[in-house]
Amino acid sequence: MEIDRQRIETYLDEIANEAMIIRSALEKSNEDIAKSPLVLRGLKYSIVLISEAIANVLQHILAKKNHVSISGYTQCFTKAKDHNIISEKLFDQLKPFSSFRNMLVHQYWRIDDKIFLANLREGIDDFQLFIKEILEIVLAND
Repeated sequence: MEIDRQRIETYLDEIANEAMIIRSALEKSNEDIAKSPLVLRGLKYSIVLISEAIANVLQHILAKKNHVSISGYTQCFTKAKDHNIISEKLFDQLKPFSSFRNMLVHQYWRIDDKIFLANLREGIDDFQLFIKEILEIVLAND
């Protein structure tokens, strides 16, 4: 089975668009963001959207290229690393992000906003690295 390039590109566009929204919001100071609950909630929602898009990309590539099924969100990252879909470096960078996504979705009230913003500022470039690595795989498949 072949990778559906258009499907992958749609997800990657979503990741890039949400990352751009996040970057725009992060132009404000943490204090200003904390004063605006709507901006803070928007950032958290963008992270959920990005994480779902990443999982969809990994799940699709694993299924089509490697004939591997996934039973859960975090398994996408591990199996993607094991099958060399993402690098060890990117796996290490995205692993905390995947745990954080689960907390956002299931235990959002336990999120420390200061830690959230610090992690977001530190990890925003990881999304672009993900896009780059996935495009290399998709282009190699052509």
